[in-house]
Amino acid sequence: MRSQALDLLRFPLAVVILTVHTFSSNGFMLRGVEYSFDSMPCFIELNYFIEAFIKGQSVPIYFFISGYVFFLCDEFTKDVYVGKLKNRCKTLLIPYIIWNTAAILMQVALFLPCFSSLLPGLAMVETDWSFTGVLQCYWNLTKGVFAALYPDAGSLFPQNVPLWFIRDLMIVVLCTPLIYRFLKWARQYVVWLLGVLWFVLNYWQLGHVLQLSAAFFFFSWGAYVSIAKKDMLEYFERFFKVSLVAYPLLSLLYVASVHWCPEITDTIKRLNVVAGLFFAYNVSAWLLKHNVCKVSTFLASASFFVYVTHALIYTNLLKLLFYLLRPVTQLEVISVYIFVVLIALASILSVFYLLHRYAPPILKIMTGRK
Repeated sequence: MRSQALDLLRFPLAVVILTVHTFSSNGFMLRGVEYSFDSMPCFIELNYFIEAFIKGQSVPIYFFISGYVFFLCDEFTKDVYVGKLKNRCKTLLIPYIIWNTAAILMQVALFLPCFSSLLPGLAMVETDWSFTGVLQCYWNLTKGVFAALYPDAGSLFPQNVPLWFIRDLMIVVLCTPLIYRFLKWARQYVVWLLGVLWFVLNYWQLGHVLQLSAAFFFFSWGAYVSIAKKDMLEYFERFFKVSLVAYPLLSLLYVASVHWCPEITDTIKRLNVVAGLFFAYNVSAWLLKHNVCKVSTFLASASFFVYVTHALIYTNLLKLLFYLLRPVTQLEVISVYIFVVLIALASILSVFYLLHRYAPPILKIMTGRK
């Protein structure tokens, strides 16, 4: 059941990421018209609840699962490490290159004359097609070809923004011999140290270091559970009741802090992310244990495809629906955002199904999975 619980989580976590990335209270420009939501308190409040309950929850769990799965072996030897590196080249590196390249090409397409009426400002944007500029698209888009479109936010993202998870996961995977040695030597104390660093470093603007701290902490945590041969069900079930209370309570506290004490929101969010890991696994295991639902092989296998493709369509789909539907009221705006999530998800799953049925070799290369 432990692996089934992880499989059950994969697709909902991908949907959560799609929802979080779609919903935003930030305005945007369309055909020279600025869409602002400052006068829509209900929509802004909805975004606060999305931030509180689901934003930032999925990627740490993905790191945890990756660490747990990576060390599912009898003994971690040099040969095992080399074999796993070769496998990760297929499952991580190749899809990373493919989907970042797709994001670059889609950005190029927006500069075509046929989109000039919808996006008139792009014609004035400077691009850097130097070799360095192209390479930076696979590491840090604020210094890449289309750097003028992206203000430097401190953190580092590739052109296909969500793929920062895969980029940092590959970095952690290269370091797994060190992680293994430290975990065998100091066991859970390594996890505690990395957890404290992840928590404390949040109070400084450290850019990529902060992203890597999350990657190393949650990956190492999952790795520890695997290396120590812990029974995952028992490991998480001890905190079943606590997680059921702590996660929603911390989420509500986050919303309250946004209004009355914004300086502690980051602290509450850090605590909530940890509580969310326990909550997500315990709920998943409970649903399976009580036969409330079963793992869908199709949805579980489609989760990675949803993750790597959603950023390519949701922004343009959102602008298209705003252009066609012209929402005015808060209910209309909220409905458009919900439609974007549903249409994007249905479209991605449809493409995945067609590729899975009629072009499985191509799908295997694109996702690195069977």
